[in-house]
Amino acid sequence: MQTLQHIPVWVFGLLIGLIALGLLQTRTRHIPKQRLLGINIGLTVFTLVGVVQQWRPTPWLAVGLFSWAATCSLVAWGLGQGAAPAGASYDAVTRRFTVPGSWLPLALFMAIFACKFQVGMLNATAPDQLHSLQAAIGLSALYGLFSGWLNARALRLLKLARTPEPARLMQACSP
Repeated sequence: MQTLQHIPVWVFGLLIGLIALGLLQTRTRHIPKQRLLGINIGLTVFTLVGVVQQWRPTPWLAVGLFSWAATCSLVAWGLGQGAAPAGASYDAVTRRFTVPGSWLPLALFMAIFACKFQVGMLNATAPDQLHSLQAAIGLSALYGLFSGWLNARALRLLKLARTPEPARLMQACSP
């Protein structure tokens, strides 16, 4: 109980905000590209800042950044090659994406929060457990995995905007 008293109030606010944002992702939405990318950019920056804050005072910052970037890029590229989620579409007239509801974003938001919370707790209670090259590589890769997974979903959705609609193709081919 005493440990909970030392947790800053803003952490609970962040948790509530992430839960609310994740719950919004569970229903089908019609969103512009900026909002689609905004959440991903925000959470990618959140994990990147976590890597920088954790490893800046150590000799492992460059290794941590490389581990994060490599994992994020590989996961985003690998998972981004698939098809958009079933029920997803892009309306070129309104320039909005129809994004089907999913519980996956909420799960990822909670995983990111839990990971960052645990790292923060370890920094406060047993910092020596985190001061190693293996921790820098592993934790940074984990943050990269989360970011890559979120970004892969956005990449699959963005492909819809580049794919010609069948109706437009048929009109273009008509005499």
